[in-house]
Amino acid sequence: MSLEIRGIRKSFLHHGKLQEVLRGIDLSVPHGEFVSLIGHSGCGKSTLLNVVAGLTAADGGEVVLDGARVTEPGPDRAMVFQSYSLLPRLSLIDNVRVAAREARRERGAAWADEVSERYLVAVGLWEHKDKRPGQVSGGMAQRAAVARAFAVGPKVLLLDEPFGALDALTRARLQIQLIELWGNESDTETVLMVTHGIDEAILLADRVVVMANQPFPSVREVIEVPIPRPRDRASVLEHPAFTAIQQRLMAILAEDRLAAA
Repeated sequence: MSLEIRGIRKSFLHHGKLQEVLRGIDLSVPHGEFVSLIGHSGCGKSTLLNVVAGLTAADGGEVVLDGARVTEPGPDRAMVFQSYSLLPRLSLIDNVRVAAREARRERGAAWADEVSERYLVAVGLWEHKDKRPGQVSGGMAQRAAVARAFAVGPKVLLLDEPFGALDALTRARLQIQLIELWGNESDTETVLMVTHGIDEAILLADRVVVMANQPFPSVREVIEVPIPRPRDRASVLEHPAFTAIQQRLMAILAEDRLAAA
């Protein structure tokens, strides 16, 4: 079974006219795969992620997860946004615990307590568990948001530029933590991530999906990343495939920029 995105179309009203942002998007993501979506601003990456999450209804096509059509949000999918979106009045531990309890009521409070501790420890926040989001740095708050998403135990983790607002050092640390959480401790099998960072896309993904600009807002190209796991930054940068993939992605994005000019 897998995540199947079939013929997705979506338009929005812009200055009184319908503007197409997704046209005939087809993508199959098998269990256990990490896919990065990359492309220029406005190419529909986040819209596609919202459709998969069930937050936005498509105008046509369908999203199917494990044989069931996606029509609304559900605990089988968890989203992490660029803004960490934690509840400001709750502590970090309560932000994680409440999400776990609400998403998996059948597993009980003891289970929610256990996974909340496990993932806050995993992202290095256990000693800060009783602080509220406004009492910690943006990087720490985003780590808590990542822990919350994993604690829910989704089949599919959806990441919308989750590290885009962070400084380079914090971003690099969270990228590696994300790989470790997904690979070692998580029930989550599949990850779909929107990013503007070419190197980030290569570091994290098994495949990089390049989204095209207007007037043809669809999948431009899918590039395999044949770099073995487990990965770290050094092993990726030293792998002979890295430079070729990087250059190909840069060339595609440059072509799209010229075409849109």
